[in-house]
Amino acid sequence: MISKMFNDENEAWVNEHVNKNFLIGNVIRQDNPLFIKVDEVYTKRNIYLIYPVYEAYKKMYEAALADSVHLIITSGHRTLNEQIYEWELRWNNTQTELVFENEIDKARFILQYRAMPGTTRHHWGTEIDLNSFELTYFESQEGQTVYNWLEENAEKFGFYQPYTPNDEKRPYGYQEEKWHWSYKPLARLMLNKYLKVVIINDIVGFKGDNTALLIPVIPLWVCGINPDINKAD
Repeated sequence: MISKMFNDENEAWVNEHVNKNFLIGNVIRQDNPLFIKVDEVYTKRNIYLIYPVYEAYKKMYEAALADSVHLIITSGHRTLNEQIYEWELRWNNTQTELVFENEIDKARFILQYRAMPGTTRHHWGTEIDLNSFELTYFESQEGQTVYNWLEENAEKFGFYQPYTPNDEKRPYGYQEEKWHWSYKPLARLMLNKYLKVVIINDIVGFKGDNTALLIPVIPLWVCGINPDINKAD
């Protein structure tokens, strides 16, 4: 049943099944048939994705394995509460308190690598983080091999790197994340729907949420992605 539902990866499907609560992560996965738990073969953690993303990932995993590249999912879907925990873990850091004179500078610092709750693509179940969150890993021989394989092959399976280096193509948003890969066939439609239904007043309920009104977090961070990801095929 779920497999049949996901055969129509188009705007009509997203409009029917995806609402504001889904897009800002306000969901209970266990009560939502769109989510499927990732098997322990592919992760060491308790991770969920939406069905077509999981199916595409399994194909990519097998292709990588055939080339002696081992992929492992370190993060997938995050609920609003999970993102609040991740954000406030950094917001409450005593070192952060000492460094910044005001909350706007503090929020901008955290926004280098961590999204405000309600704004992360991980709320959509279309995103995967792979192998490591450490920049040093991708500078190692193993990490470089993994990243080079993904650069060359991920698009064949629908996956794109949303947070490429900040340059003239992507002047805004998070720092580069070599571990983060997005399933374009659905993520592109999720973003378009997000921009239609989510407003800045929806980004509330966490420490420092007042800064969301003072920082252009939706146009510069939510939309600050690799432009190839939002182009129709």
